[in-house]
Amino acid sequence: MVQKLVRAAFIASLVCTTAGVVGVALFPAAQAADKVSKEVGEPLNAALEAIQKSDWATAMASIKQAQAVANRTPYEDYVINKILSLVAFNLKDYKTALTAVEAALASSSMPPEDKKDLLTNGFRLESQANNYAGIIQYGKQLEAIRPLDPDELSNLAIAYYNTKDVATAQQYAQKAVAAAKAAGKQPPQAALEITMNAQAKANPEAAAQTLEQIVLQTNSPADWDKLISVTFGTKGMTDVIAMDLYRLSYVTHALKANEAGLAGKLANQLRYYGDAVTILQSGGVTGPDLNSAKSNSAKEQGSLSAEIAAARKGSGQTALSVAEALYGYGRFAEAEALARDAVSKGGSKNPGEAQMLLGMSLVRQDKFAEARQAFISVSGNAAMTKVAHLWGIYAQIKGGSASGPAASPPAGH
Repeated sequence: MVQKLVRAAFIASLVCTTAGVVGVALFPAAQAADKVSKEVGEPLNAALEAIQKSDWATAMASIKQAQAVANRTPYEDYVINKILSLVAFNLKDYKTALTAVEAALASSSMPPEDKKDLLTNGFRLESQANNYAGIIQYGKQLEAIRPLDPDELSNLAIAYYNTKDVATAQQYAQKAVAAAKAAGKQPPQAALEITMNAQAKANPEAAAQTLEQIVLQTNSPADWDKLISVTFGTKGMTDVIAMDLYRLSYVTHALKANEAGLAGKLANQLRYYGDAVTILQSGGVTGPDLNSAKSNSAKEQGSLSAEIAAARKGSGQTALSVAEALYGYGRFAEAEALARDAVSKGGSKNPGEAQMLLGMSLVRQDKFAEARQAFISVSGNAAMTKVAHLWGIYAQIKGGSASGPAASPPAGH
């Protein structure tokens, strides 16, 4: 994103001239000895008036008139370049804008108090151009004058990362994340990604937690795919838990065609025929697995009413089995009701699955706050609680509270 240049030092000002042109002083009284001649001042005043109207073409024409004046003083060139940087930027002539900033910074007539704004503009222009050497040059100078904001720190991290100074990039990425959190803002995504890349080998768990922060900000299928992919390797992963992870991949639009084939085959094996049909069709998968899923789905749906009645009177495991089927057919309210029965009756072969299914059914009904609480209450092994945690992140995002921390799995699970 192109940032605006700092313009507070002159946007509402007119240039004072030795010929008495009416205006507000462009610089403080300390520089009152430096004046602009009438020949230069008149076109610059016209440029400043055009700037106030955002008439950038007229402003540029006026600046060129000022540049055409012979025998200009260093101070006049400084004023011209300072105004030119803003006008050229707004005309999207970033090369000219940067050249003007560089000339202004190099001028012996630059008032000391202008240095901060000019360095800021130089930094922003180099960042816009992805000129990593320039970003580092201006960033280091700017950091010596004032604290850098999270985006500036992130841009420095990117510059160092792309110039192969990974250690320094990591330092600035961590500073950017810390500064954003201290300001109550979302950390810049690039800073999080650099942090995650550095953590990947040394501390995979920390890298996964950083990836969760990225997902909370982007909710992008690509980022969900990364997060879900690494979760499949969690200790204690079973077919039932893996199916819940595939279900999450489906609702986050992260499920790829080749994964849809694997997920559909697993759903058939678990007798989740509704899920199998939905997932296989979503991935454009045809063939024996889809045909089998459709055939079994038709038979199952014909007997579901009787199975629901039996589940209400039966064990917790029976209620859970029917609830799983209802979920696959998109009958989420009924799945929720039977999942609650299963939770209260207990006896499931897969600890935590009834509570997990309850949370998933709530999510699919847009009951996000209830769903988050359900996922927090999921018990079981590391894989079960991890998958519940990810579903909780999804509920958090969908509920519109992604700016807060992700719900963590219960301690000790």
